Amino acid sequence: MATGDTMQLVHQALRENSLFARLDAADLERVVQMASVRELAEGEALFHEGDLVEHTHVVADGLLRVYQVGPKGSRQLVLHMAGPPESIGEIAVLSERQHYPVTAEAALPSRVVRVPREGILQLMEERPRFTRALLRSVAERQFELLLLLRRVAFFEVQSRLAQYLLEQHATLGPGFPLPTNPELAALLGTVPEIVSRTLSRFYKQGWIRLEDRRVWLENEVTLIAVAKG
Repeated sequence: MATGDTMQLVHQALRENSLFARLDAADLERVVQMASVRELAEGEALFHEGDLVEHTHVVADGLLRVYQVGPKGSRQLVLHMAGPPESIGEIAVLSERQHYPVTAEAALPSRVVRVPREGILQLMEERPRFTRALLRSVAERQFELLLLLRRVAFFEVQSRLAQYLLEQHATLGPGFPLPTNPELAALLGTVPEIVSRTLSRFYKQGWIRLEDRRVWLENEVTLIAVAKG
């Protein structure tokens, strides 16, 4: 990619991100000059749990999976799926701990804008509006984690799946894409076999229609009842 195209990609990603959009033109240009772009193939890690925290990342295109691995290394708990123009790594930058607490990898071919940790900390000292935006982003991510914990602790898998389908339908509309069963299992805190059986049951009951990993809700009233447990 040419340098001019790279700069344009960085500008666009930062302008659309809720953290950096609040910067004035001069400060945004400072960030652009210190930023870099990393291209990721599907399945390639942006960083691993335990890696040294060096950047905050903004997804320019593609999709990243943010997760932790279980003690035996056989299961993943997906904490967030990040697409454009979301940022990743804000919490790690703010923490006094020097290592990422999660792994982030590309669920699709992706490009990510990387902003050095030192630049973020300097902006926080100089620009209160930026600091407030960063704290809002961290608070929203914490709220998402609390919702995930609540679902896993208090709802059966079929309720969690119904909740997910209803949310995706509300956000993306009819015919929304469905992740692979392993990805969906990780999002719901279960295993692929149970996801497969539950999806099959929803389909056979006539509650959903599935075509090429796309979903239409055929009985939204029943799904709402199932989602409530």
